[in-house]
Amino acid sequence: MTSIDPFFHIPNDRKWNACIGKQGDEENYADGYIQAAKELANLLLEKKMFDKRDTLALPILYNARHAIELTLKLVLSELKKSKIIPSEHRQNHDIKSHLEFLEKHNIPDKCLRDYSSSLGKFVDSLSRIDDDGQELRFHKNRKGQPSIENKTLANIEVIHQSLIELQDILAGIKNRTFALCYEWRTGTRTNKCSRRDLFEIAKTLPKRSNWASQEFSEAKETIKERFHLSNNQFSNALKKIEENRELSGIISIESSLLHLSDEKAKFLIEQWETLHETNNDEKGPRLVSINQIRKEIENFSRRWEDVYPAIIKELDVREFADAQTVYYLARDGEFSEFYEESVKRRVTRMKNVEFYHTEIHELMCKTNFKENFIKGLRTLGRCNFEN
Repeated sequence: MTSIDPFFHIPNDRKWNACIGKQGDEENYADGYIQAAKELANLLLEKKMFDKRDTLALPILYNARHAIELTLKLVLSELKKSKIIPSEHRQNHDIKSHLEFLEKHNIPDKCLRDYSSSLGKFVDSLSRIDDDGQELRFHKNRKGQPSIENKTLANIEVIHQSLIELQDILAGIKNRTFALCYEWRTGTRTNKCSRRDLFEIAKTLPKRSNWASQEFSEAKETIKERFHLSNNQFSNALKKIEENRELSGIISIESSLLHLSDEKAKFLIEQWETLHETNNDEKGPRLVSINQIRKEIENFSRRWEDVYPAIIKELDVREFADAQTVYYLARDGEFSEFYEESVKRRVTRMKNVEFYHTEIHELMCKTNFKENFIKGLRTLGRCNFEN
């Protein structure tokens, strides 16, 4: 008779099955330990389990420490994969040295640096009693001495409140790392400022035409202080902002699209409005009959017979590919830095006439076309575009 595995037997009732191993990922480890620490502390307080304070305090603190270690290792690994740092930290369990290693590289992203700074007090506290992950797990350390000799009490309420803050910081530094690595490929950065930083800086600046004003001088000092920039680093940030379509639009610098003019853009919006016109003034959900639906489909098809040839006549393949790129960039939240490349790719695809005609129909049928098209135009440098 085969014995049942005491921990990994899967019963017929599967509502409590947890994904592990191949179905889990590195985040599960980092997130799991801080969740366990917080939930355990919360349980002690809610259930008033005074008799369990002494036995559960150490597992709670160890879980918190391990969560910090795993999160820092995850962050450093992701930064290395994206070539933001040249190497990872050596493999050990010293959380203080891992944080110092991260801070030593002075990552060009204020948000990430702020999170690492906020993490410092938690790392310092736990490192003082356990610098290698042993003291919170064993009664005696590697030297055979009693663990945590310099502490005699720990308050569960204090620990619980700190765990709430710590969980937010760990989630923040992890998620910001993922975002930074994702945006790194755009190349929009300086040796001190990330893409996100440059957007914050651009929003603080006055219009480009007002850069000789007192307003600009005041903004400059505010930005330098907030992002810890030298005059040269500030100038580098300005140069990068002026070079970028989306960033320069924030300071009211207009940029032309590759092929599509404002007039052709307005024409396309007009054709979309013609195609989607309706006599119904009601907003929100409404009851419609089968006959009404049939009539609306017939009207749409009739309007399409006028709209389609008008678009074919007015826009060439390059102009339409440009318009399509503008729409999808805004709808899908794509990076504006890849706009030119995306247009060229679409122009190549649309050399297939049948594909081109299908794409026109698909784009014009989008009910959110106008909203996202205008948003995309402004994102790509047509900041004063008005329909």
